[in-house]
Amino acid sequence: MTKVEIDPGAGFCFGVERVIGIAESLLERGETVYGLGEMVHNQGEVERLKGLGLKTVTREQIPSLSEGSLLVRAHGEPPSTYEMAATRPVSVIDGTCPIVRGLQEKIRKCYASMDRAKEQLVIFGKSDHPETIGLLGQVGGDALVVSSAEDVSAVDPDRGIHLFSQTTMDPDRFSEVEEALRKRLRGTGVTAFRSDCTICGQMKKRKPGLSSFAKDHDVMVFVSGKNSSNGRMLYHFCRSLNPATHWIAGPAELVPGWFSNAGSVGISGATSTSREQLEQVAEAVRKLIFS
Repeated sequence: MTKVEIDPGAGFCFGVERVIGIAESLLERGETVYGLGEMVHNQGEVERLKGLGLKTVTREQIPSLSEGSLLVRAHGEPPSTYEMAATRPVSVIDGTCPIVRGLQEKIRKCYASMDRAKEQLVIFGKSDHPETIGLLGQVGGDALVVSSAEDVSAVDPDRGIHLFSQTTMDPDRFSEVEEALRKRLRGTGVTAFRSDCTICGQMKKRKPGLSSFAKDHDVMVFVSGKNSSNGRMLYHFCRSLNPATHWIAGPAELVPGWFSNAGSVGISGATSTSREQLEQVAEAVRKLIFS
């Protein structure tokens, strides 16, 4: 009999679970709630929240709001967003993940204390990711964003470096960027280099946990939104360990042929994938196998 198991380390990260809980609580009380951007990079969950009454808005729509609560998602926002919202008759509820909020404060303090003529801020992240946009906003955009070791060629080798990271990035790639930056400064006479790996601890645990889980199953089904950078990174990592790994957004994308002769099937997902969604996929797999 084929064994179907869910990765015990998978499910929503703390920050996402927290902000979704806030949204559900407000909506249950019948309040008008505007979510600033998609609460999570997960279309299924976005649709579920929409069904509960959550209205998703963009920054550009904030000036038109005239009632209700504006919920900031876990990714956080730049200060300008709060300033804009303060001009409207809405209650701002800050759902920023506490870990992200701590990173924002850390970057602000670092920037305020450094000699900008001799030092620079570098953020390892995705330049278009909402969390990184929020981080840049803490310093008026005066930081360089790099997403790979190849990007460090844009870093000024004549100034010291303060390196931070978007919380959801790959720890292994952070190490590559860190080493590339050290090489960038080598031989320049610049010795000021401070590296702070601000990747979330829960994120750091995902790859080691997924590694052993993926190797223990004949077939892996990885569940996440295709627009999740965290999901994309973890899927490719899973597939590098187990070539029989398939990436889906939901049960409708399952293919019966994937499970032919499989003695065990593992179900895992991104930090933006809920346990409920993983359980739905596991149940759908069981029906395909045993029907």
